[in-house]
Amino acid sequence: MANRWGRWVAWGAFGGATALVGAAVVGRFHRRSGGLLVVREWLDQPLLFGTWALALLIVALLFSPWPSWVRGGLGCAVVVLGVGTVPFWILSSDGPRTTRTEAAPGRPDRVLVVRQDQVGFGPDPLYLVYVDEGSGLATRRWRVTYVGEDHDYLHEAAWDGPDRLRVATSRGGTRLITILADGRPETTVGDRS
Repeated sequence: MANRWGRWVAWGAFGGATALVGAAVVGRFHRRSGGLLVVREWLDQPLLFGTWALALLIVALLFSPWPSWVRGGLGCAVVVLGVGTVPFWILSSDGPRTTRTEAAPGRPDRVLVVRQDQVGFGPDPLYLVYVDEGSGLATRRWRVTYVGEDHDYLHEAAWDGPDRLRVATSRGGTRLITILADGRPETTVGDRS
């Protein structure tokens, strides 16, 4: 009976680790422009989910019915991967923080979001500008631009009407960006998400 219980624990731990890796993949997929905001915020946690998956793999290996040499070899690999995550935990920041939100005039379902992040150890911040379209669980986040590399600074990001943004930077000047009916910007600047 104890051996059967151990197998259930091992399969449950393997299943949990697989589910965590799958959730991180889904979250990373929705990180793209136009992805579902709630999925992005809840599941785009590869370091956290990966570390928990490694812990579950150790539990699965402890209770698996495989020969001890197989469990030992796989256990060493999992421990090395786990130790390899330590520098990432030390160097990871809290990520971008939202510095400003503004609803479009006459469009409460469309919100301008400005987020600020630090790039490495440099003093200059990186500004990420998004448009959130929709409400509740169906809200999608569209990337408009990012500003802050090569000594470029964000001076202004504001609505110029219900369907148009005005973005002013130190190097790019002022740009008017049209927002389409589905919330997607007609043009984007840069390639960060």
